[in-house]
Amino acid sequence: MTNTVPAGAHDPARPPAPHEGLEALLEILPHRYKPGLRALLSGPGPDRPGWGRIDVQEEWLASVLALIGMGRSWSQPSQGEPIPIRIGYDYDAQRGPHLVVSASAWPTAAQAAADAELRQSLERQGRWRPSRAPDTLRQLYALVPEAGGPCWGTLAPGLLELHERRIISLAERPVDFEDADAVHEALREAAKFAHFAGLDAVLIVTGDRRIGCRTFSDPRVVEAVCDLGTPLLTLAGPAPTLVDALAWRSSPVPGAVLAAIEATLRGELARADRARLDRIAETFAGPPTAPGDAAWPDAPF
Repeated sequence: MTNTVPAGAHDPARPPAPHEGLEALLEILPHRYKPGLRALLSGPGPDRPGWGRIDVQEEWLASVLALIGMGRSWSQPSQGEPIPIRIGYDYDAQRGPHLVVSASAWPTAAQAAADAELRQSLERQGRWRPSRAPDTLRQLYALVPEAGGPCWGTLAPGLLELHERRIISLAERPVDFEDADAVHEALREAAKFAHFAGLDAVLIVTGDRRIGCRTFSDPRVVEAVCDLGTPLLTLAGPAPTLVDALAWRSSPVPGAVLAAIEATLRGELARADRARLDRIAETFAGPPTAPGDAAWPDAPF
């Protein structure tokens, strides 16, 4: 048995630099008589420049779509929209240079146009108002993925530490991010919480949505975010959504989101009159005086 190794595969002296990749659209073309599927590869821009046609095995494509939750219907000609993918370039010493094809969360041209239309409509109504950073951050309400996720899993320990230290009060609201109705209801609950309990901010972990999920660009969800009435913070995915655009701080990096929270807390500290508070603490360092008039030595009678 002979294994063919690409030239230079075991020469790591000057390996090619990995490429982050480019966004593309994969559209399944009508069936032909030969086995397999024929697909058109094009750019994601409005004019969708054609990059050529490729042949793929139907079983392979169906299994990939199932893994990312897009279903077999996407592999049928003229079903749905083109599949957003990312094509990258990588290198390792054993396999040598190779292409990396992955699903992409970026919206298609039609979806981007719908997002722009929704945003313009909300702007005309005066409802599109990106939030500002809060002055204080004591009550934080977090919409987190019901089944957990890598983004929330990375951010949660830092927030829980702040909660355990009683620096912030963290209220977690697990929700199914695939269900726009459930997210809409959770946002309505957050708005009520903000009205009655005085929330300082709402955090939404939009980055833990499934590839291709459009929940955070759903009109009802976006409108509910516009009506929150409290500052919004999002831990986003690689492709931002309309909800992310409404946040005072949105980042796909958990550390950056935690840093934004820390900046607000440091702002509270900077605005506090520490010198006066220290004088108060020094003055009343002893045990408190017992209540009642008899406890005072200068009582007139």
